[in-house]
Amino acid sequence: MNKASILVCTVIGFILVVSIIALNIGNKPSNMPEGSPARTVQIFLEHVSRGNYDSAHNSLSTELKKTCAITDFVVANYNEKSRYSRSTFKHLTTQLDNLESVVLVEVFEVEPAFPIGTSENSYQEQFNLVKENGNWKISQIPSPINCLMKLENPRKSDD
Repeated sequence: MNKASILVCTVIGFILVVSIIALNIGNKPSNMPEGSPARTVQIFLEHVSRGNYDSAHNSLSTELKKTCAITDFVVANYNEKSRYSRSTFKHLTTQLDNLESVVLVEVFEVEPAFPIGTSENSYQEQFNLVKENGNWKISQIPSPINCLMKLENPRKSDD
């Protein structure tokens, strides 16, 4: 290759990298309004994706905390940390009542694909919330991150 070809390839590569970075910066989800049910869900998902389980657990309602102890919550959500860390969330709707709310979000997962590239998957998750002491708390979480689900023991034997 001559110097002109190398220069053109370098410039095109630079433009592509800058474009990808600009698109990713512009794609960051905006914060929901403070004190809103959607903001509570957004904070909860951020904490789970970062592995801040104590903080995520604090987003749960008093009733849900009674049935979902912090240790159960951590065990149930440990595997979800890596999944959610590769995901982005989009707020779809909020159904709001005085003391109850339902927040629907769309989860966009990006996973590495073999041998090169990525695959994308999206699905919706619903969070039910209740108002406690003036703050919105999650009263029901979706099944992938639900600590109330009983996990089966794969090594179960019939001795």
